[in-house]
Amino acid sequence: MLTLNAKLRTEGKANALRRQGFVPAVIYGPTVDSTPIIIDQRELRALFAKITRASRIELSVSDHEKGKKLEVFVKAIQYNPITDEPIHVDFYHPDTGHPLRLHVPVRIVGEAPGVKAGGVLNILFRTVRVHGLPKDIPPIIELDVSNLGIGEGIRVRDVDFGNVEPLLPPERALVTVVAPRGLEETAIGGPVEEEGEVTEEAVSEEESSAQAAEGESA
Repeated sequence: MLTLNAKLRTEGKANALRRQGFVPAVIYGPTVDSTPIIIDQRELRALFAKITRASRIELSVSDHEKGKKLEVFVKAIQYNPITDEPIHVDFYHPDTGHPLRLHVPVRIVGEAPGVKAGGVLNILFRTVRVHGLPKDIPPIIELDVSNLGIGEGIRVRDVDFGNVEPLLPPERALVTVVAPRGLEETAIGGPVEEEGEVTEEAVSEEESSAQAAEGESA
């Protein structure tokens, strides 16, 4: 688990703090009061290069009255539309004894033989929503496509999710290798109706709010 240092935000306007190299942020959750903090922009940028949105972070607030390190998830990030630099971050501190629901990014590893043979890798889900205790949430889900030929895929039931439960049906395909369109038509003597595209579940704006975050706790 990576550590991020922060300080309590006691004064100063947001834009003035940003000019000084700090990013305003807030911590909230079912067991903590909403707490404004500031983080060094360089340290935050370095952290973002190493984590996913499902990574647990040990947040150390140097002058917090409780003097505790809090395990948090990044809940929401606001970016400057011109520079693309983070200008505000919401950190969610869950109740460690209660499960939550979180979208975990998918990473494809390996090279599918079906792709080498001319097929197309079709990634149907970029994230998978899971349910489990905070300590068991994986930062990423790896899908190894090294054994996939044309017409084959990886379904939810084929993946080891550890101690968390995927919130998708077992038969749902996560990634497939499909034949090129021209090859499909030649093989069966005519055009094939494509199935409706399955897209990943989107994180709604409501889930990014504090109320939805608290509602995620089971």
